[in-house]
Amino acid sequence: MIGRKPEGYKELLVYQKAAELQAATLALTNLFPRDKTGIGLKDQMDRSARSGTKNIIEGWKRNSTGEYFHFLGYAIGSVEELKDDCADITKGLYREINGIMGVMGTRGENGSNGTPILPIYPFTPFELDQLRFYPLDPALPPIVQLYLKCKEVLMLLHKLQQSLDHKMDEEMTKSASTRARERIQDFKKGNAVIIDHMAKLGYIRLENGQFVKREEGEKKE
Repeated sequence: MIGRKPEGYKELLVYQKAAELQAATLALTNLFPRDKTGIGLKDQMDRSARSGTKNIIEGWKRNSTGEYFHFLGYAIGSVEELKDDCADITKGLYREINGIMGVMGTRGENGSNGTPILPIYPFTPFELDQLRFYPLDPALPPIVQLYLKCKEVLMLLHKLQQSLDHKMDEEMTKSASTRARERIQDFKKGNAVIIDHMAKLGYIRLENGQFVKREEGEKKE
């Protein structure tokens, strides 16, 4: 953006974390088997990690807040794809990678701080969602740690996008179509809150928009 330091993106925590994520991804995918599945998955994950970092840079270099916002969206999509690939591996979908030292974790393997790494077993989506990315547990298998690093970068990207969205509101630089879309979304959210609140009070909403007691509405149906 005009007026910004050319390499000021390097000072952003989200960029620093994305660069760490890219390096961690390359270190891990270099251990994949050199078969068709391993090569293809490595290429995809490496590209996703690189795209996350490069789109932060690209957005920073753009001349408008709106362009910056959109490039962060591309970064989010790339890191989300990388996170999903990590999740697929932890769920045991790739037999070729199961049990590889440094990827899945094996007995006797230690992390960077000497903490024994637990051998991996297939994780369920629920189990993955319950894990925290901070503080990162060094006893988790490397692929799970990579998954959690993706979650951290995604959180930071979303926060930066939110701040840019607020800035565009203050600058009144959003397009008319964007403003209209946001008004519709706000209306739908508000409407959903009202319906949920009324449901807790025992009311349902009829097709004509009227709220009536649940018993009465069920009779009309």
